Amino acid sequence: MGRPKHLIPVGGIPMIVRVVEALRASRARSIAAVLRPEDELGKALLAELDVQVVEPEDADEGRAASVRAGLGALSDEAEGLLFALADQPFLLSEDFDALIERFTRRDVRIVYATYAGERGTPVLFGAAYRDELEKLRGAEGGRVVVRRHPDDAAGVPLPSARGRDIDRPEDLPE
Repeated sequence: MGRPKHLIPVGGIPMIVRVVEALRASRARSIAAVLRPEDELGKALLAELDVQVVEPEDADEGRAASVRAGLGALSDEAEGLLFALADQPFLLSEDFDALIERFTRRDVRIVYATYAGERGTPVLFGAAYRDELEKLRGAEGGRVVVRRHPDDAAGVPLPSARGRDIDRPEDLPE
């Protein structure tokens, strides 16, 4: 994208701010953002929003480093960890709440969004999966853990238009 994607405005608001605000309006209890160590603009923006920022130990390692950094922000009392991505700026608080609501039924410990029947993000992992998530390395993300535990996972259908992510300039709304 030629610049930090999470800072690109959508509807005049940086993508990461849109996601943070949707999470704040949801039933999520706390929010932490994983940012690269050199992301001074992102850190300043999130400081204004009073959002905890955590940095991966090795930002170049891949997705697993971000997962582990997020786990580092998790309190010992937390029942779960919801991984949301800054490049999904169209999700609403009700989308996050739908995942949280499904999780609170307690018949599964992993809940993920589905879009037109396809598994996607965000994903909410129960605290029981913390150790397994901490062992991820390289490009591995939570999807690996979901695949290992299909009987303990459930999807929640969300509107595809809200779940789309911004990966290329042409994905940006006009």
